[in-house]
Amino acid sequence: MNFKTKIGYYVSSTDGYTDAEAQQYIVDGCYDVYRKIKAIKGSDEAQMFGSFSSGDTSGNALDIDEVHEILSVKRNGIPATQVSPNLVDKYTDVDSIHYASVNDPIFYIQEKYLYIKPATTGSNGTGYYIYLPVWSVTNYDGSSSIDRFPAEYYDHVLVYASIKILEAKMHNYIEDDEDSELAQLIGQRIDRLKVQYNEMLGGQQQ
Repeated sequence: MNFKTKIGYYVSSTDGYTDAEAQQYIVDGCYDVYRKIKAIKGSDEAQMFGSFSSGDTSGNALDIDEVHEILSVKRNGIPATQVSPNLVDKYTDVDSIHYASVNDPIFYIQEKYLYIKPATTGSNGTGYYIYLPVWSVTNYDGSSSIDRFPAEYYDHVLVYASIKILEAKMHNYIEDDEDSELAQLIGQRIDRLKVQYNEMLGGQQQ
């Protein structure tokens, strides 16, 4: 799929916007689609948008300062429950009801670090998390792709990007007091694309 050609089809023009602007709208659309799919289908379905971190066996806190969003955390393949960092001492106390076991692991986030309990040291297990990556467009005018983004949602983000391009063009026409009839036609195209986008997302409002 050629993203530039497809957006040109939806917008009915390749003028009035740059490739860089279109690609930024595509990336914005990735996050919009993710949020809407999560709202419609739940967190489990939304994990298809995530990427796996490296497995950790150090037992140390994991630096997540550059991570956009944590979708889930697992220890030896077992989902860990997110808990408050206010009860840190209790998670390693075998006599506490808050004790974290290998069959019921937990994680908490404190400042910019992720902690998994029980600690994953040596042969005592492997911890990892699924996170929302920073997406980018590859080969916009060619055999296009979005690294680590589900291909089944490419059309969704291209429609989103087209809406944003048209909205920007219509705003410019109105602001510059240019052809009001053309602005009206653009508005009609925006409305049609919004209907299409909502239908693609199962009727979820934009």
